[in-house]
Amino acid sequence: MSHHEHHHHEGETHSHSADVHTEHCDCGCGAEHGDSFEETKKSERSKIIAAAILFALGWIIEELLQLPEYISAGLFAVSFAILGVKVIREALEDIIHGRFFGECLLISVVSLGAFAIREYGEGCAVILLWSIGEFIQGSVLSKSRARIRALSDEHGFEHSHSNSDTERFISKFARVYTPIIFLTALLIIVIPPLFMNGEWRDWAHRGLSALVIGCPCAIVISVPMSFSCAIGACTKEGIFVHCSDALEKLHKTGNSDEIIIPDNDGKKLAFAKRAADKAVRISLENIVVAIGIKLIVLILVIFLNREVPMWLAEFSDAGVAILAILNSLRAMRIK
Repeated sequence: MSHHEHHHHEGETHSHSADVHTEHCDCGCGAEHGDSFEETKKSERSKIIAAAILFALGWIIEELLQLPEYISAGLFAVSFAILGVKVIREALEDIIHGRFFGECLLISVVSLGAFAIREYGEGCAVILLWSIGEFIQGSVLSKSRARIRALSDEHGFEHSHSNSDTERFISKFARVYTPIIFLTALLIIVIPPLFMNGEWRDWAHRGLSALVIGCPCAIVISVPMSFSCAIGACTKEGIFVHCSDALEKLHKTGNSDEIIIPDNDGKKLAFAKRAADKAVRISLENIVVAIGIKLIVLILVIFLNREVPMWLAEFSDAGVAILAILNSLRAMRIK
């Protein structure tokens, strides 16, 4: 482990890593997961609350009061519009810029598809649960990155960015994985009705649910977050880690020139090594758990004798994302 001197001059500006300022994650979802989240936090929270209230009213009217369908459908449509217009707009912007198969497009297709087969509550629930999940993700990531940046500025430490091999693999994986999910959903919708006497509406429902389950955002976000949390833990101990790639190198080789250990302190080097090992381990846990849960729910959607509600499919995706984020936060606690 080499020891570096870092001089901080008064008034010097700092450049921070892309994992601090990035507005969009690599899954192409278009969601704000960086500092820009704080600028829209209050308005997004208000929209979610308003949409949730309208959804609840629509559900009560549909399920309990059994009033004419157009009343509940109207409430679901307004609830959907509050949150869904932005998602659809970002999906269209992604397509215009050549970013196909992003999560915004995926969610737009699912929710609009649900409305097309007259499952108004299902379509509304998908966009609502997805928005809640994105809000929680954005809030957690924004706080994590702000904490790392503040600690870096207090110690005059310039945090650069270089993705770890794991992060690069996940980004590439998402670009291949998402089109496969779209194709799988299309096959689920088309093949049973054409060749197995399946009912179009039933298999359209199952195919749209498969699209929801396939969202890769939980995996893409949780991996860099594991490294960011570990970097934050190191910074608190006075160990300055320039980038997530430095942690992964430390994990693999036990040495990295991009980690500053004051006075070559052996205890701090051991701490940094434990942080690196934990970041890598948690990243792998998140990948395995997320893919495992998605496969289980996907199998249920395809082979269960009755329909799995789309909101349950979305909850499995949002739930996996929240679970992965909470697991990533463990990287902040190094013993």
